[in-house]
Amino acid sequence: MKLFATIGLVAALWTMSVETRAQASVIHLDFNADVRADGVPTNIVANASLSPALQAMVQKQVAGWRYRMGTWQGAPVPATVSQRIVAEALPVTSGGFALRIKEVSYPTVTIGRDGMHKGISRMPPVYPKELQRQAVGGILVYAMRIDSSGKPRDVELVHPLKLNRVYKLLDAASRTALAQWTFEPTKVAGEVVDCRPLIPMRFSITGDAPVAEPDTSAYRAAHADVCPASPVLLTRAEGTML
Repeated sequence: MKLFATIGLVAALWTMSVETRAQASVIHLDFNADVRADGVPTNIVANASLSPALQAMVQKQVAGWRYRMGTWQGAPVPATVSQRIVAEALPVTSGGFALRIKEVSYPTVTIGRDGMHKGISRMPPVYPKELQRQAVGGILVYAMRIDSSGKPRDVELVHPLKLNRVYKLLDAASRTALAQWTFEPTKVAGEVVDCRPLIPMRFSITGDAPVAEPDTSAYRAAHADVCPASPVLLTRAEGTML
């Protein structure tokens, strides 16, 4: 176990917002990394807004992780990951803080209770007001073709297979948003490949439990033209110390 009482870490924790500190001192450590075909992360870049001490901690931690890579035509392919380490700051008897990892997540379309969308780069789907008031969310997964202009075509709902009233509302909101999005071509070893990406659309309310990623392995097995899956973290990170 590593205990950190450095000035840089203490300063980083102190400069967290009051709202963040009130939520059991949970902090978000975002990073990007290139992952080789053998699952080893390289070129690890932590969010520049973190203190140098925290950036170094993230880089050292991620360097020891290993991933299961997506495949294309039977071979694993390198990829880039953008992930978030959710960590809680724990005071230690010797002074200062230790950081324990709660989870490692991917970006999620989240709406705050104030109605503001968070953590997304594209124009988000409009959260149905009725579901927002009831704090009801869910996750949908779509397969699609991307045309030469980067627009989605032939959008197919992969998950869930049956739509109840809630998912019908989420599906309508998702399809409206997807129609406005533009995608970059999928590349394998630097070459553009003609494949169908699987795009998850997550709806959640800030503070809710994370929405679990659905299992799409059966769909992938039945459709050889699905784009390579995102890397999956194999290293058990939850509960370990930074």
